[in-house]
Amino acid sequence: MFKILIPLALISINCFAYNRDVDYGKLIDTDRDCQDTRAELLIKETKSPIIFTNEYNCIVKSGKWEDFYTGKIYTNAKDIQIDHLISTHQHYDSIGKTLTKEQRVRYANDFNNLVIANSTLNKSKGDKDLSEFIQRVPRENRCKYIKKYNEIATRNNIAIDKSDQDIINQNKSCML
Repeated sequence: MFKILIPLALISINCFAYNRDVDYGKLIDTDRDCQDTRAELLIKETKSPIIFTNEYNCIVKSGKWEDFYTGKIYTNAKDIQIDHLISTHQHYDSIGKTLTKEQRVRYANDFNNLVIANSTLNKSKGDKDLSEFIQRVPRENRCKYIKKYNEIATRNNIAIDKSDQDIINQNKSCML
């Protein structure tokens, strides 16, 4: 039996591997009122009075929300999720790995980067970028999605790959 010895200098270790929970943490309660970013966004975006799960008003049970991607209305908070329009994974690969954890947590909890989405649709989106997900968005909502995607990328210095830039370039009228 032979042993192969490889000098450590030749071993490539990716010290920038993405880990959502470690790199961006959980949604936080910035004002310490027991409502995390999800609850705060649901309260902010509801189109009807909020009902909470208990008297402490920490967890939202129901309201009325529009899915950013489809325009469908949901009233049960369990049916929706909060989506990072540009995923934390894409953010990390572009610029996040060069930022402090505090800056990454701020990105993950910034209302400007978050939208309300149907739970099933959001799970299917995962870390997909604009060009990978645009076909799942109804035609009537695509301009809104493209415009906001471009705004978030620009505001946060997130690199846009060629396929995403092609979608943006093909839809210049959306930027008006």
